[in-house]
Amino acid sequence: MFLRKLFRFLPRSALGRALGAFNRGDLETAARLFEEILRSTPQPASDIVLCACETYLELASELESRADWAGAVQALERAAALRPRWADVQLRLGRLYERLDQPQRARDAYQRAIEANPRYFEARLNLARLLMHLEDRSGALQQLQEAAHSGPEYAARELEELVHDLPDANWASRDARARLEPLFTRLLAGPPSPVAAALETARAALRAGDNALAIGELKKLLQIHPRFPDLHNLLGVAYDNEEMTDDAIEEFEVALRLNPQYLDARLNLGLALFERGRDAEAQLHLRAVAAHESGNEVARSVLAQIESRSGVR
Repeated sequence: MFLRKLFRFLPRSALGRALGAFNRGDLETAARLFEEILRSTPQPASDIVLCACETYLELASELESRADWAGAVQALERAAALRPRWADVQLRLGRLYERLDQPQRARDAYQRAIEANPRYFEARLNLARLLMHLEDRSGALQQLQEAAHSGPEYAARELEELVHDLPDANWASRDARARLEPLFTRLLAGPPSPVAAALETARAALRAGDNALAIGELKKLLQIHPRFPDLHNLLGVAYDNEEMTDDAIEEFEVALRLNPQYLDARLNLGLALFERGRDAEAQLHLRAVAAHESGNEVARSVLAQIESRSGVR
């Protein structure tokens, strides 16, 4: 969804209108248009489902910023229905359910996040804290033990001490709560990660259309991690948004050399080649994307445009 020019490849289609609304920041309209597409398509292509899901995630964030917690939950529930195995969506849902004082729903959401990703440290800690409030001692201890076993190194020692102390603690006491709540907050915050912070800065810049900032941050990250295909793909997107198509093509090609199965990079490369008029090369990549079992509406649409363009010639 970062490729803000994407809707230009299919401006008169329903998908093009939905993407246009998304890129204008009119998320409610975008969500409505995606729902119309989904209702009219028995088996929607993977890119349509993904775009619809990301629209609801962005809408949820916007509603959260306005303290519309119920609306944010509704948007996240729809995102979760579209992509039920996205652990991050389930974690966000769990936190919002807790805010709305719906502990059983929060517990279920955290458990779904862990089922999708058994090593999801934040989901286990959130679930452990919730189970403590629900006075499920054995359940909380189990989650803390798993978190200590599979979580990050910085948290292991404190978690092991917590697991050791909790069986004898009176969880309902004010002293125990006063010690445990700050500990959970500190563990969930984690140590500062310059790489993670820089990546989030780049992603936020792409969402906001500040491609120059994104390019600068991604270049710095690639000096540290030159073999991360996701970083090359994102840099290609930023270049493409700035009309630096040749630079974008080079980055998409690097991403594919590092990971030949990277469908997003292959789609982006096909679209960039199409913009450059290199139709034969674009077709090779777009056909590979369209032939994937999940399908891709954008790839199919651009392939049809290439065939039409060839016929005119």
